[in-house]
Amino acid sequence: MDIQLIKEIIFPGVHNIISKLEEDQHEIKLTLLREIFNEAINCHLNISHTSNASIKAMFSGRGRAWAKTKVSEDNIVWLNILNTLNEEILSSDTNSENFMECSNLLDTFNSTGIAWMRFGSASKDKVRFHLRTKGSKLDHHVKIYIDQSDLLNGNIANLEGVPHKLGLESGDFKEHKAKKEFIDIEVQPEELRSFGIQKIEDLI
Repeated sequence: MDIQLIKEIIFPGVHNIISKLEEDQHEIKLTLLREIFNEAINCHLNISHTSNASIKAMFSGRGRAWAKTKVSEDNIVWLNILNTLNEEILSSDTNSENFMECSNLLDTFNSTGIAWMRFGSASKDKVRFHLRTKGSKLDHHVKIYIDQSDLLNGNIANLEGVPHKLGLESGDFKEHKAKKEFIDIEVQPEELRSFGIQKIEDLI
């Protein structure tokens, strides 16, 4: 295998592809670009491959990591979420934080009519999402696995934002900054001079 000869064939092709993407103003992350190249190679060589790049692209970008699904008995994705949270509730002590958080999340989903989850990863047949039980800003979650077919058939859509910013979660999610306390202490001129500090009155 002549590596240098192969590079002379591949490099210009890749250069042309990236130049075309930039010319058409396609914004794409490097990791996704590499995955698309791998898919193209595997497809051309008839090697078994996934369409993970399309799934990752669906949840790639600012504020696009969140997915939503309709709360409905006819929705297999919602039934999966319902079963997952119920299992957590049943396996937890009734006085535990996990029991209360999962119960509250389930009540919230039922009251809003939609359930939301954060994208985790994609494998050959499954997509992993996170149900954040302490709120969307805290990475404390229950994992849930969805069939790729359920993602692609319209049962799941992008939430187009972060739950707390969309007003879907109750509570105060603002960062509280501690106020600085200023203490007014009288300093004698002699003390200031010892540090080489002069008052305006001295200069005048």
